[in-house]
Amino acid sequence: MRPLLLSTRYGLLVCLGLVFLAAPLAAQSSDSAALDTADARLIKRLQAQTGADKASLYQTLGFSYFRQENFDRAFLYFNAAVQANPRLYWSWYYMGLLDPEDAETYFKKAIVVNQDFAPAYYWLGRYYGKRGRFEEAIRVFEGYLESAWSDPNEHARTDEVREFLRKLRQGEKIK
Repeated sequence: MRPLLLSTRYGLLVCLGLVFLAAPLAAQSSDSAALDTADARLIKRLQAQTGADKASLYQTLGFSYFRQENFDRAFLYFNAAVQANPRLYWSWYYMGLLDPEDAETYFKKAIVVNQDFAPAYYWLGRYYGKRGRFEEAIRVFEGYLESAWSDPNEHARTDEVREFLRKLRQGEKIK
């Protein structure tokens, strides 16, 4: 399953709405209250146009802010998305990317929600490997290889993960 902007029949409309509506609104004002009002109006309008639920729209708005490199706002919307629907594994995953202090928790939640979600295994394995938690990293990278074979977007990383596994089995940290 892909994120809302790629997986629903309304995905293109939502994506276009965010690209053409959210970016100009965010650029017009740095005032947080104004952004919240603008975002609330945008969500209400998109919900009326598409029939999508708020959780999916929060996640899509998180993607939009992430692409704009407004990472604090992106995290807030990914968090709102999982509060509304804890099954949105893409939001858990992006929260893991955005919060290195609690990345382990977020990546694990993404994996619990979707056990075939290779990107979360990859970054959780990197997290463990960098911290010298070799046995955990090996276990997670093996899970990655099991889930990555069915995801063509992940095939390019499988050689890298095999190299990580070789290093980890020799007791080396990974970078």
